[in-house]
Amino acid sequence: MKEKKERNYWPHAIIGIILTVVVAGAFTVDLALKNPVQEETLFMEKYQTVDKNIHKLMADKSKFDKDFDIIYANKKFVQGTNTFYIKVQDKKTHKFVENADITLLVTRPETNEFNQKMKPTKVEKDQYIFTNIQVHRPGRWRLMTNIKVDNNYDGYDSHEVYATE
Repeated sequence: MKEKKERNYWPHAIIGIILTVVVAGAFTVDLALKNPVQEETLFMEKYQTVDKNIHKLMADKSKFDKDFDIIYANKKFVQGTNTFYIKVQDKKTHKFVENADITLLVTRPETNEFNQKMKPTKVEKDQYIFTNIQVHRPGRWRLMTNIKVDNNYDGYDSHEVYATE
């Protein structure tokens, strides 16, 4: 009678594990290249500059927040062209701040592809008005503001609106 030969599957398992690791690594690299890391836009600066000056930026923001309120009039956008209203108010006197230098960055939370950086087009009825804001997709949009008042205050804020079709 012929004896049955015993098989050893360890070499096949080792080769299978190595191939699985190589394929998973290639998939991870491909996925990472298709979805690059987006920079944080709250301070409207490159992350290297923010990293270097974070303590000063946070102190400036805290000083601004202590003396001023930012009031956003809009809660939502529609797909297409929009107008946005911001009011900057002194906390002590509750008066409108007329000499504010405002920069608005309109962006999506997941990508910088649709970023729009703008200045107010006019000031009317105690509000800074930003016109011609283009909303290309429905969903969440972030409005990042940098507000400077009298070269003594530098405030940063973030506000989210929801865009519908």
